[in-house]
Amino acid sequence: MAVLFLLPWGARAQVSPEVRTYLTSVSSLYESLEYERALEQISSARRLTRGAEDDVALSLYEGLILADMGQNDAASAAFKAALFLNPEAKLPVRVSPKVARQFKGLRKQVKQALAAGRTENQPEPRRPETPPPPLEVKPPPETLAQVTPPPAGQAQHAPTVNTSGPRGLRSHALIPAVAGSVLLAVGGVSYGLARNEQARLRNGDPGITSQEEARRSMSRGQTFQNVGAGLIGAGVVGLGLAAGFYVFGAPEAPMALSVGTDGTSAFVSGRWP
Repeated sequence: MAVLFLLPWGARAQVSPEVRTYLTSVSSLYESLEYERALEQISSARRLTRGAEDDVALSLYEGLILADMGQNDAASAAFKAALFLNPEAKLPVRVSPKVARQFKGLRKQVKQALAAGRTENQPEPRRPETPPPPLEVKPPPETLAQVTPPPAGQAQHAPTVNTSGPRGLRSHALIPAVAGSVLLAVGGVSYGLARNEQARLRNGDPGITSQEEARRSMSRGQTFQNVGAGLIGAGVVGLGLAAGFYVFGAPEAPMALSVGTDGTSAFVSGRWP
């Protein structure tokens, strides 16, 4: 619990409980100089973020760790990602004068970029593409019974009827297979767009010139991620249904009936499946 007091009071009050738990571990690993493990914890915590405060806290710690590892460019990108979301954010722990000067300079750059962006027309954010509707595949028509008429003048033998029973579910397996594949593909595209929005924030995209634009980018990324996860799950269900239809929906055995007459009565013989 003592590690939590390394964070400013404002950050502790606004960070979600799930991310706060990870920050406790990250802070402990950072103090122990276990930088690689601390970065792994930050990567895991990003999947649980609920708002800008969570992203700010994680990006600040990521910048501190990368700076101590000598990766100055990556550290600057992480610091910028936090400052674009909250230009007044403060470092959670005491740092060396070199890192403090770096952070102060980045804060100045971000504020200048945000101030310049307020005087210019902002481009309209890209709207998510509407996924195409699932393909509709019509099953082939059922085989109709074929009736062979009797030859003219023959009284003892009547027509023979050959018909096939229901073809089962196997013939319909293509429908969920195609739909599942389409949903998986669209879900993958949506998840890729979510990762792209996350990369824009982490790398300090020059196109993000205002705090509002940064929030919209984060909101789009979360929406893409949720839609992608739902579509991928639906696609997996569709492929599972297709596999079940194919394995357990084998066609039934055909049935053959014979109809005859002796001139005074009619009779039916054969085997019903």
